[in-house]
Amino acid sequence: MSNDVFMGTSHHFRTLICLLALMPAWMKADDDLLSRTARTLDGTLQQMEMRIQGVQRDLGALARIPVEQTGERLGYHSRILQGTPEQLWVQIDLSASETFDTVVIVPVVLPKEQGGIEGYGFPWRFRVDVSDDINFKTSQTIDDHTNEDFPNPGKVPVILRVDGAKGRYLRLTSTVPAGRRNKNGQITWPSLVLAEIMVLRNDRNLAAGRPVSAPTSREAPPVWSLANLTDSESILGPPVSATSTERKGWHSIAYPDGTTPVEITLDLGKPYPLEDVRLFPMRWAGFPHWVGFGFPVRFKVESALEPSFLQPHLVVDFTDADFPNPGMNPVVMPANGTEGRYVRITTTKQWERFTDHAVAISEVQVYSGGQNVALGKPPRTTSVYPDKPWANANLVDGDASENPILPLPEWLAQLERSTALERELAALEVERATRLLQWRDWAWTAGICLGSLALVLPTAFLIRNSLRRRRDLRQLRERIARDLHDEVGSNLAGIALLSREAEKADDAGRASLLEEIQRVAQETSGSMHDLVWMIQPGAPGDMVNGLRTLAERMLKGMRLTFEPAADAWQGSLSLESRRELYLMCKEALQNIVKHSHATEVTIGLRLAGRAFEVVIADNGRGFEPASVSSDGFGLGNLRERARRIGGSCKIESLAGKGTTVTMSVPQE
Repeated sequence: MSNDVFMGTSHHFRTLICLLALMPAWMKADDDLLSRTARTLDGTLQQMEMRIQGVQRDLGALARIPVEQTGERLGYHSRILQGTPEQLWVQIDLSASETFDTVVIVPVVLPKEQGGIEGYGFPWRFRVDVSDDINFKTSQTIDDHTNEDFPNPGKVPVILRVDGAKGRYLRLTSTVPAGRRNKNGQITWPSLVLAEIMVLRNDRNLAAGRPVSAPTSREAPPVWSLANLTDSESILGPPVSATSTERKGWHSIAYPDGTTPVEITLDLGKPYPLEDVRLFPMRWAGFPHWVGFGFPVRFKVESALEPSFLQPHLVVDFTDADFPNPGMNPVVMPANGTEGRYVRITTTKQWERFTDHAVAISEVQVYSGGQNVALGKPPRTTSVYPDKPWANANLVDGDASENPILPLPEWLAQLERSTALERELAALEVERATRLLQWRDWAWTAGICLGSLALVLPTAFLIRNSLRRRRDLRQLRERIARDLHDEVGSNLAGIALLSREAEKADDAGRASLLEEIQRVAQETSGSMHDLVWMIQPGAPGDMVNGLRTLAERMLKGMRLTFEPAADAWQGSLSLESRRELYLMCKEALQNIVKHSHATEVTIGLRLAGRAFEVVIADNGRGFEPASVSSDGFGLGNLRERARRIGGSCKIESLAGKGTTVTMSVPQE
């Protein structure tokens, strides 16, 4: 009878296993059905959906920060300091004492091929001061974040409202520059990196095109340069609305010779004291990947009181060297209050299209008294491409390529609003996904219960085990991702920066930098090897081979005796236990290398009941455990790792007698 019961239970259990194996496929096939059911029955989910749709609708009407920067000028980068970090600063000369209401600090976002790091090099602590004294002997602090670390802004600009601030010079001082904090809390490789600083008075950026000074700068144009800090080029892109328009801009006819002069002349109707001239690049729908389409390669801007330009005033002259393509960022050129009625842009080197050359610009703005006095004024050009989307009038229609241009305060307000909505949307989507996962889990549980009433306990065990494994694997993946980002990613970025420094250093400095690069590269290689090994599912015996390889790599120059017991080759550990035991052994070996002064190390491995045991003994100088704190030499960390996986760590040592570390973790 008992045998029949056992056979029947076994049959039902095998049937349940088959149902469980088919359940993921059924759940995937009916995922849409499950989602629709959840949305129909769950009032909380319905409210989430309504809010998500509302946020998406609101976002569609707001200016947003682009995914990546379109120009190649990333910003300002100080030189990487050696030794103890010192204060770094950048200073903008506004050319006259000015009142302003807003300061915008834009972080750097590295291109994807360089890691795509957002907020790269943004200062951890800083303050912003304004003064009429170039040496800041007297100054006014308008923003202070020197008492605690400032959260990394990512790609979001830091907007400071400073109504009534006044001065000629604006200085940002990094009291704690960004870098890497070592185990002792000291900062290594400190530097200051910023994309742009804007100083606004209403719709005018007083800092655009103004000179910048700093005690140190990594000049590697066009990517890194002091001048980039006020070039209006950053991740923020142009100040345009999300609304699309049909008009495109102006395009000259095609010329076989790229040096044929092409002119754009604006008649403002009467003389104005000119503050700045702004050129907006073109994005043509036919070639969306060509940002900065047709932007002049070499050009100059002049103003005059008469149409003949017999006595012109030179605003800017970029005719001696190629101007870096700005992508979709506006090019803002200060005119310093010069009186003028006519403005002329002369291109001396055109943009190369396919087999010919041309010039294309979406909008020209001329500001006076905080207003665009060129809006709607008739332009005159050397030529215009004979096609409907292109027209002279498009140069002064208030649109940049396909979007209306916004006043700077309104644009910034929209960016702040859209950033807040994007964060809310991300949180809502996570909450919705979590809710749907709960429904999927409920459906899974209900299906299992209905199909296996006679096997409640085995089913409950399988579900709990499955959820635990999913949780453990997710946590393990997250920890490995953090390890890759924090250690390997940081090291690679450091190598890239040190390599660029080496290009500019003298022979002695280059040798020192190359030694540092070699050390960091070797450290990164070892870390990558360890990470790859730890995430691979292990067969019996893999732990023995992995620890042997680790010991041989770390204990070079020492006599190593590796003694695995015969039963150690049969040991089997979970991924989590493999990882923690491996890191415990690595930390113990690091302590030997750094502190023990040992010449011989013996490593033993064996099975002790249901536990896998590793014993590491050295003949070093040892220590008195009572005289060392629980965190000394990382001992507390070893015990904590062992505790997390249900294991233990025992340390035995005497001064002059060496040290023995015994680590025991449960098998799978």
